Amino acid sequence: MEYAKDEVFQIRYTTKLNRFKLEKEKWTSRLGKKIRKNRLLTTTILAFFMFATVHIMLIFSFMKILQEV
Repeated sequence: MEYAKDEVFQIRYTTKLNRFKLEKEKWTSRLGKKIRKNRLLTTTILAFFMFATVHIMLIFSFMKILQEV
């Protein structure tokens, strides 16, 4: 039973308050849950940054070609 309280549910017993206390989630685990929950939004944002990066690279490549002419 102690294993279930400490490891699986991550519940700690505080002697000051004389009760069980749930540990706070870290921000990285909350972010991971939101990413998994909103896959369409995450995919859209990822595609936007990818295309923006490719667009900037193409602009610089074009400017380099114009300088050589």
